[in-house]
Amino acid sequence: MCIQKFLICAVYSVWLLLLLSAILIGNAPAEVPDEPTIAFATDVRKGVGIWFMTPEGENPRLVLEVGEDSLPSGLTWSFNGKQIAFHAELEGNIDVYVVDARGENLSRLTDHPGEDSWAAWHPEGERLAFSTNRDGNLEIYAMTSSGEALENITNDSVQDQYPSWSPDGRTIAFASKRGKTLGDIFVMDASGENVRNLTNVRGEDIQPKWSRDGNRIAWTSRRNGAGEIWSMEADGANPMKISDLQDPRAPGVRNRDVTWAPDGGRIASTAFGQGGVINIRIHPSDGNLEWQDLPAVGGEDRSPAWFDPTFVGAFSVSAAEKQPLTWGWLKLAGR
Repeated sequence: MCIQKFLICAVYSVWLLLLLSAILIGNAPAEVPDEPTIAFATDVRKGVGIWFMTPEGENPRLVLEVGEDSLPSGLTWSFNGKQIAFHAELEGNIDVYVVDARGENLSRLTDHPGEDSWAAWHPEGERLAFSTNRDGNLEIYAMTSSGEALENITNDSVQDQYPSWSPDGRTIAFASKRGKTLGDIFVMDASGENVRNLTNVRGEDIQPKWSRDGNRIAWTSRRNGAGEIWSMEADGANPMKISDLQDPRAPGVRNRDVTWAPDGGRIASTAFGQGGVINIRIHPSDGNLEWQDLPAVGGEDRSPAWFDPTFVGAFSVSAAEKQPLTWGWLKLAGR
């Protein structure tokens, strides 16, 4: 009888613990967003910092609040959606920071009197590349995700900046003034070797971003003026205009800070309009020059970064074989 009572009590205790754990887990913030999400920075009075919203501009919510004079820039999701990297002047210098998707565990990765900015995640999440002028001119460095083991990848006498890691982890796209133009898009091996020029036109091409499948690169171009979005195949072929400075529906709107929808069908950007209006704009990626402005949250909605949990693991790097995984979209385990 004593043994029977003991077993009943033990089973009841385990059941109670499981129920309590389920309740706590259910009420805890998600480790990653469970729906398509655009992270962005804004200066709204209710909270200057990083906000989330849906790709339709709905359900805006503050995730990380910072000082009023320290608007984050260069937001970028880790491939697994657990962290966001950005740069900001939060502690005296412009440095690279990471924060988790719940807005917690803010970590300063760089600490240098120079400017460290425009971080880009390696698909495995263990390293980041970033722009820095700590050597007297802009270079691209790499470091671990904890800010250690800094390495100068470009090590060139001209300005190199705006790195973007390819989804297979083998290549980095970046902007450089190595050519005779004001700036071109280049790619290089992740080691900094085998540099190739993808654009070579008069004007400045900056801020390249890989599509999630690795087939195309979008970037900001000033070849026709202040700022248009273009995209091209990963080898530089078939360049295509995504936005038009001469669009009569919104003449003179400059676009930059591009980010791909994970499915490759759309591109978001920061749109700088007439009268100082700054907002998030969505463009189809097929070159038909349509667009949609998302509802304003603050006075300056900028630096969009697009995440979709459906695409976690897709076209990322296999740790075992260092080969891109192209066998379909993976649902986030444990979600």
